Amino acid sequence: MKWHVLTPFLQTRDQAWITDSLAGHQFNIIPASYRHDGPRKRASGRHWLDFAGQTLQARRESRAGDGFITAFPPLATMTGALRRLHLLKGPQVAWTFNLGTLRRGLSHGLARRALATVDVLVVHSRQEIETYSQWLGLPSSRFEYVPLGRVLRQPWLAEDEARPFVLAMGAANRDWANFLRAMAVLGHRTIIVAPPQALDGLDLPACVELRTGLSREQCQALCQQARVNVVPIDNQATASGQIALIEAMMFGRASVAARCPGTRDLAQDGQHALLVSPGDATALADGIDALWQDAGLRARLGQGAAARVRAEFSEQAEARHLQRILDRFGAR
Repeated sequence: MKWHVLTPFLQTRDQAWITDSLAGHQFNIIPASYRHDGPRKRASGRHWLDFAGQTLQARRESRAGDGFITAFPPLATMTGALRRLHLLKGPQVAWTFNLGTLRRGLSHGLARRALATVDVLVVHSRQEIETYSQWLGLPSSRFEYVPLGRVLRQPWLAEDEARPFVLAMGAANRDWANFLRAMAVLGHRTIIVAPPQALDGLDLPACVELRTGLSREQCQALCQQARVNVVPIDNQATASGQIALIEAMMFGRASVAARCPGTRDLAQDGQHALLVSPGDATALADGIDALWQDAGLRARLGQGAAARVRAEFSEQAEARHLQRILDRFGAR
């Protein structure tokens, strides 16, 4: 079967993605002619015009019976809207369906109507199945949990033992307020990598340094050098913080994370990371200090974390799930 692939992160037709390893299907990448910078709470009108342009290009290149694979909710919504208007025909798989927040109002009503046409919505946390099922008024059978996959890399840097530090990175739904309270009590050297606006209105303790605008390579380097990685999350409805936690685990680094939809499926408490109650600055501080003081505990959690990522959270494993889903609709 032929599938048209619409994602914001594929700008050319020959870029590699997990579809490259799939058998029995043909794939046509519809390049994104846009680059949307940084995290945002919602898409602007210009963003939606970009999504519409990419979706209309897919319509021009498709034939009856072709399928569509979209990544992230805006493209899934736009493609679903065209299918509802009978401007697109064929099955649709919405990959990486993750919403940072759940809103009500006109946009919610439009999303419900558009997404009702999608055949499979793929989420990367089990809790999101029930959350989105209720929010969209769709049966839970329409959703599928697939573990988030990453390109696996071996660590190339050791922990910075001369100047040890605690690291926290990210922007979406981070609980910076409680993290800063924890670090103010502990006083350990701390690096935060985040957009400056994410910490607006918060006072940074003297032990905390904010860095911004880093490349992925620089972020991964800091992740390996940190004594403790922390993923503080303020979101109990949808998944946040998954990439930060997976990459720390991938490099065999010990982590403390809030127990939430984005972390519960990734790590078991005490085996792959320390999971603490969300919104509890004291529990967060206790978990960070436990890892800071105990090299043996850090090593044990790091080893377990790296093994878990290799087994379950690789791009190869993710591709096998996509193969299984697409095969339901018939091979070429």
